[in-house]
Amino acid sequence: MALVHCLLLNYFLFSVTFLDTSALLNPIKEVILDSTLEINLQWISEPQSAWKKTKLKLGLPSAHFVYQGCDAKLKNTLKTLWTKWIAKKDAKELQLDLLFAQNDREPVIIYLLESDKPVERPRAGQMRKQSVASQAFINSGSLQDIETYLYHAQGLDLGKITKNGFHLGFSYSGSCMFISSVLVFYMKCPELTVNQTHFGATSAGSEWIRGKCVDGAEEVSTPKIECKSNGQWGGMQGFCACRAGYQKEGNICKACGLGSYKTANASGECLLCPSNSRTSSEGASECECDKGYARLQNDPPQLGCTRSPSAPLNLTIHHLSNTALILNWAMPADLGGRQEVMYDVECKQKTGEFHEIWVPCNSSLLISPQSRGLTETMANITGLHPHVSYQVSVRAYNRISQKLGTSGSSQTITILKNPVVITAVPVPTPAAQEQLNTPVIVSVLCVILLSLIPAVFFIRRRYNKFRDHEVDLVPLQDVGTTYRQSEPQATPPQPTNSSVQILDSVNKRLLSAIKDVLVDRSRITLGKELGKGEFGTVYEGIFLSDDNENIQVAVKTMRVGIYSQDDLQSFLKEAEIMQHFDHDNIVKLLGVTLETVQDSSIPVPLVILPFLKHGDLRRFLIATRYGDIPMFVPYQSLLRFMIDIASGMEYLSYKGFLHRDLAARNCMLGDDLHVRVADFGLSKQIMSSNYYRQKVAIRMPIKWMAMESLSESVYTSKSDVWSFGVTMWEIVSRGKTPYPGIPNHELLELLEHGHRLKQGDFDSKLYEVMLSCWHKEPSQRPCFTELAQRLKALLCELPPLEPSKESYYINQGLEAANATQSSAAEPDPDGAVGNIYLSSPGGKTTCATEKEEIKEDTDGYLQQ
Repeated sequence: MALVHCLLLNYFLFSVTFLDTSALLNPIKEVILDSTLEINLQWISEPQSAWKKTKLKLGLPSAHFVYQGCDAKLKNTLKTLWTKWIAKKDAKELQLDLLFAQNDREPVIIYLLESDKPVERPRAGQMRKQSVASQAFINSGSLQDIETYLYHAQGLDLGKITKNGFHLGFSYSGSCMFISSVLVFYMKCPELTVNQTHFGATSAGSEWIRGKCVDGAEEVSTPKIECKSNGQWGGMQGFCACRAGYQKEGNICKACGLGSYKTANASGECLLCPSNSRTSSEGASECECDKGYARLQNDPPQLGCTRSPSAPLNLTIHHLSNTALILNWAMPADLGGRQEVMYDVECKQKTGEFHEIWVPCNSSLLISPQSRGLTETMANITGLHPHVSYQVSVRAYNRISQKLGTSGSSQTITILKNPVVITAVPVPTPAAQEQLNTPVIVSVLCVILLSLIPAVFFIRRRYNKFRDHEVDLVPLQDVGTTYRQSEPQATPPQPTNSSVQILDSVNKRLLSAIKDVLVDRSRITLGKELGKGEFGTVYEGIFLSDDNENIQVAVKTMRVGIYSQDDLQSFLKEAEIMQHFDHDNIVKLLGVTLETVQDSSIPVPLVILPFLKHGDLRRFLIATRYGDIPMFVPYQSLLRFMIDIASGMEYLSYKGFLHRDLAARNCMLGDDLHVRVADFGLSKQIMSSNYYRQKVAIRMPIKWMAMESLSESVYTSKSDVWSFGVTMWEIVSRGKTPYPGIPNHELLELLEHGHRLKQGDFDSKLYEVMLSCWHKEPSQRPCFTELAQRLKALLCELPPLEPSKESYYINQGLEAANATQSSAAEPDPDGAVGNIYLSSPGGKTTCATEKEEIKEDTDGYLQQ
């Protein structure tokens, strides 16, 4: 339907352009008869002697045949002169130029006798026109006198003609008349190409004629046009459009070049082939996938060709008992260009010696929640037998894998029978040795071999990053540092590089103050890298909780801000406060652990956060803009994102914290479709002073920083408001980088001269909210309470979205989000949920209060 509206609009615009252009085209004058060029006129006179033919220079440069009707005997007698039969050619309407003179005011009557063939003695005809000379000559004996009074009647309309030809008659009843020249002609509209349609030269007066689409175009609706009597084109109906594989270039269609394509017969331009695709010839309507790549039928054309994912990463096991374990893995490093990835878990076993073959596991072994089509990166395996070796493979694939006929890529882990305890290897007594029938040297060799396995695993992993992996490991139960204690212990195991020991070496007095936030390093297992920025690297990880549960988390390293023991102590104290943050739009801080760094006495903090699989908001918006996620995020949802962030920042302000790095990249999209403010790497508590002054030179997010932060390194909650305005601009532009093309060192000068981010293709009211965040005076900027209220008001002005439809727009896979929305919002009678947000958490400061708290110190800073 949208295409139809677009085409109709194009038709209207083209019609207006054509009417303006057609006036500049010169009509064609097609002559049928010119009496001055005839060698021997054989015209018929009635009566026979009424008209005489003579050759004179009458009004023209050269002598030519002239007819005169000046017989005094026939005065007051009707004298008629008929031309010979004239073929009409392709004329539809006739016109006449007549050069004559007369010595009275009697009218000359012009007749048209239509016929398909010559008439021997034409008599009657249809009167088509009459004319009278403007002035009569007096002395018929003087040729010069006659020439002076010649009258040229031009463009006399003789009307339509329907037969093959005609005789033209001139009747006159006066005393004397000279006919110097007769020119019969018709008008034609010239050739025309417009709207990718060609019209040939056409006779004036034609009915609607049909045009022909130019090469590379096809009819959208029948193109036709009318040629007016004056030889000018009238209005056009219908039009052609460049077909798939061709783009408009003026009024013609040009084939898309190699490496480009166009899918539909519309006015769009050729597009470059997306990734992993190409064209083999010009005029392509789609791009062919490279070898090893494919696309699905419902994939949008702008989505590049994709392939099967690489093998899963970091396949590990966590024993729950001798008969049960948890299988964990990380997403493939290469998803093949698609978002979806599924996993199959396959199990093989053998009970005999090493050389025996692996066979499928028996039915007593269960893989839950299922062994096929998993979308999570975890599975439970129960029904294991302690005297059986198992080989478990996790295969990653997607829908393209099925189309390409491949099974995907897998990683395999081997679980050996009779697990060996490494923490203690007692030498058995001869009796015990006899009972076990296992020599002591075998146990020792097992220990040595097992100690080599991690090195082999590491070497194989380095050279097989994007290939199928097969890694031999022993069960982790009772081996080295455990992921789970086999039995409850009074105190957890403490590795030599534990966080507590590290902290003791830094500042023993701090231990009791931060015991609730500090987590032992041995309880964190780092996985693949999720992202890297100026202020740290984020890894996927497994966190062993106090309840001995393995929790998937995100772990961020702190790369800036910790330069001394005082910095570390300040950070840990603030982290202890942040651990108690409880808000729907703030990422929960689970804990902090410490890690030693080579050649440094100051350990590096690792911040432990919940794992949000949908990642940061900026990447999500960019993916939707470029089509990597083939969905449209409605304007209402963008406003909801902003409201979520404003609510989270309102909470942080109330708690007395500055964020200092607020941006879309540091806001995470949760499974419930709500946005959570994250990345407190640069956060600072300002309860005592209302502002923070950066003392150490570090890399900062320049294009998100307020003017006062750029010039004086001073931060207040109003500098966070500035950053929020830039974040709003990021969201509504769907992840574009602010101030494109402007170097960082030039930004402050531009801001001081009043320049701000330009308004894009979005609501002016929303842009006013952004501009209020970028006021030069910090005290004049709104607080987050006011910002949240203004954004909610804008949202309420928009039509509500159906919950299921909004969920689909944002992420087709968020089934949990649908359930959350349906339970959190009361259904509307019409089946839609209004644009309503719950009130802010109780106890927050009001906007007026926040302004008063910050105004005093800010004004003082501005006066310096």
